[in-house]
Amino acid sequence: MYDTLTATKMINAFVPISRFNKGEAGKIIEEVKQEGIRVVVKNNTPVCVMIRVEDYDRLVEGSNKIINPPQTAEQERRRKEFIERIRKNATPPTPPSRKLSEVIKEIGPIDIDEEAINELRRISII
Repeated sequence: MYDTLTATKMINAFVPISRFNKGEAGKIIEEVKQEGIRVVVKNNTPVCVMIRVEDYDRLVEGSNKIINPPQTAEQERRRKEFIERIRKNATPPTPPSRKLSEVIKEIGPIDIDEEAINELRRISII
């Protein structure tokens, strides 16, 4: 998706916001299309990043795969069973004092998702 940023490319990627005020938005957009990335700076502080639409779509698609991995019916059933086993079989200490490895040893192998992680946090020290 992105080339390795050399020092020169990185320096050239910075665009002062004043260029927009001078009517150079079209030129900056062309630079993004050609080079792939521009970092807009105001008072020497980055305020936003401009990237190509294709690169943005790939980033969104990639993040969705990480956050919401595709689930088969069998994976979803196992995930729900895992959450139920945690809730039934693991009594949370007050305050939590068990190591995560102890809890996993008690309840068995797991398919991780956000709900499972929250339940593990509730009953153990992570």
